[in-house]
Amino acid sequence: AQDPEWRDSGGGPGVPMGRHCFSTEVREGKLDEYINYHDKIWPEVVAGLRSAGLTQLTIFRVPGTRRLVMYIETAGDISLEKAIGPGSRYREDPRCKEWEDLMDADFHGGWTKCEEVHSSDVEWNMALGLQEGAGGRPDRKRET
Repeated sequence: AQDPEWRDSGGGPGVPMGRHCFSTEVREGKLDEYINYHDKIWPEVVAGLRSAGLTQLTIFRVPGTRRLVMYIETAGDISLEKAIGPGSRYREDPRCKEWEDLMDADFHGGWTKCEEVHSSDVEWNMALGLQEGAGGRPDRKRET
């Protein structure tokens, strides 16, 4: 379970915000085309993502590589798999399904979920005694 950040997430004060991070590598020779598609994202995709509960989606590029990192914030701590994954209402829209199939098939083959290892709203608050659980998160996997 992800620790939601309690702030105004677009759903009003006190509504939890979910955050999600993913990584992928764009196929060689495809990065410029991928960026161009996102510069001209289809309106149906934007509407579908907003309707699914996404409030912010940012994609970063690791300099000098084809590696991308996608950061998503949601209105509430929702399951992205249920909201925008295969079989979701989002993918019932033909244009949204076409977009996702195109991105996966032509550009990167999917995203890998990143594990959150530190967040100021969790660890800093625990360190200051403002939040319970000051021993780290029990759901976090540690290397041994």
